[in-house]
Amino acid sequence: MPAARASHRTLRDLYPGYFAFVMATGIVSTAAALFTLQAFSDFLLLVGTVGYVLLIALYLARMALCPAEMLEDARAPGKAFGFFTFVAASNVLAVRYAAAGEMRIALALGVIGAFSWLWLTYSIPVGLMLGSSERRLGQSVNASWLIWVVATQSVSTVGSAFSAQGIGDGALLAFLAAMLWGIGALLYLILMAIITARLLLSPMTAAELTPPYWINMGATAITVLAGARLLAVPMPGELHVIAPVVVGISFMFWAFGSFWIPALVLFGVWRYGRGRSPVAYEPALWSLVFPLGMYTTATDFFGRIAGLPWLPPLAWGFSWVAYAAWVIVFLGLASELLARRPLEA
Repeated sequence: MPAARASHRTLRDLYPGYFAFVMATGIVSTAAALFTLQAFSDFLLLVGTVGYVLLIALYLARMALCPAEMLEDARAPGKAFGFFTFVAASNVLAVRYAAAGEMRIALALGVIGAFSWLWLTYSIPVGLMLGSSERRLGQSVNASWLIWVVATQSVSTVGSAFSAQGIGDGALLAFLAAMLWGIGALLYLILMAIITARLLLSPMTAAELTPPYWINMGATAITVLAGARLLAVPMPGELHVIAPVVVGISFMFWAFGSFWIPALVLFGVWRYGRGRSPVAYEPALWSLVFPLGMYTTATDFFGRIAGLPWLPPLAWGFSWVAYAAWVIVFLGLASELLARRPLEA
């Protein structure tokens, strides 16, 4: 009975954005593959895939056993965008499997990611617009809203990757990828303006400066990666003329993301130092690891595509920060799971 109660409590309180674990593991696996750490990359791919399957089972169980709590999270402006981590996780794994030559798995994951993006885009944001008061939305603005951008750009990245691999109608996929890249870039500008206004105009406590604020940088990084992948595929019709625009905007996003890194480090110092928040594992930490891996991958890929020779060495150095962050947070997760076992026995 105690174990059953503990399991129900775990499902009831399951973090809506836990697929960030898969996002982080998948993109760090991609970064490791870029820099020929193949054994580590394959290990991370396995861990990410197992985590993806287990999390799907947990969320389905939560949907069946705790529907009220899941619906409440979907209607909460501060939590609802966490569900978009499922989209990004599916697509990050899809791209990684495509690079490994496992095209059937990649295609299945890409289809899941695309349809879940459509469903969530036209349910969660629209539901919040119609069901939340202006005051409540304003008070709940946080960086997790940018996961919508990350999810959108992840679909664009899959479209470009599949087009490059010759899956389906390459021209149509490239067109859709370009379209989604533009949508994602504009979404970032809109949402980042709201988030920055919240940071500047309302007092922030240390507890509010949570690890998901690293998505301020992560969303720029995946926009850069999606843009670079667009540049790597033939564009249909006259769309090739947008290539200089994609290069310029991608560079702007890379520069802005790089600009954010020192500020985000200072946020962390203030939160855990002056704010004296406890240093402990929390699921939101995966939203810190993902941007580190994505910045590494995007910097390398964009540097090679745009002919900027100093970016790949920067990406190589930064990759070690991403590897270390993944290992540290994973050890925190393992410690948390082991600490819970005696309580649930």
